[in-house]
Amino acid sequence: MAELTKNDLEALHSAAREYCGRSAVTACTWLYRNKPTAYFKDIVQKHGGRMKVYVKDNSGDQGSPINGQIQGLFFMANNVNGKPPSTSPFGPRRFQVPAEFLLTDAPNVYFVDFYCMRGRDHYITLVATRPGSNADRFCWRRLLRIDLSDSTTNPFLFWDNDCLYVTCHSNLQVEILYTEDVDIYEWMFYGGAAMLDVTSVCKGSSTPGGVPKNPNCSVCGLDLT
Repeated sequence: MAELTKNDLEALHSAAREYCGRSAVTACTWLYRNKPTAYFKDIVQKHGGRMKVYVKDNSGDQGSPINGQIQGLFFMANNVNGKPPSTSPFGPRRFQVPAEFLLTDAPNVYFVDFYCMRGRDHYITLVATRPGSNADRFCWRRLLRIDLSDSTTNPFLFWDNDCLYVTCHSNLQVEILYTEDVDIYEWMFYGGAAMLDVTSVCKGSSTPGGVPKNPNCSVCGLDLT
């Protein structure tokens, strides 16, 4: 499948803005990763607490420029009344970090995808990079740089008066691919990150190669003919 161009990404970004609309927002105090207990146990016992980036799979749009091209770690941005949801579909352990800390460390943000898979939920994918890094140079050439201080063009995630806000749209998930390794202990000591137990609501799992975008969705589909 042909790689999406910047014009294609602009069309996706426009569709994401339209879908988000003027939905209510809440403070995005935390960004977080939900995983099985064994995932974090392995990081501590085998990698000294270092959570290493991995290659982005083919989940989402099959023409996404980042599929198989850059490495990162996904963090979710959706909060409920300024806090992450109390439940997790992907395991009972959560590593969460103050949103300001992560976005200060990797302040360049790019839009790359708007998609749905099997259910009602739609996903917006952003990439956060350190200026001048290999990932940043790649994203600057291939992705759509966005300004999180502009709530008109980015109603799903934006800064306002030094506070980050995220959409409360019930069927819209905002995910951020952070493109650097994470030292869990360092982030907990210096960045105010925390490791928590949460309620696992179902057995979430990854699919080898990733889950492709629903090609028949009238909301996030692109007419590339």
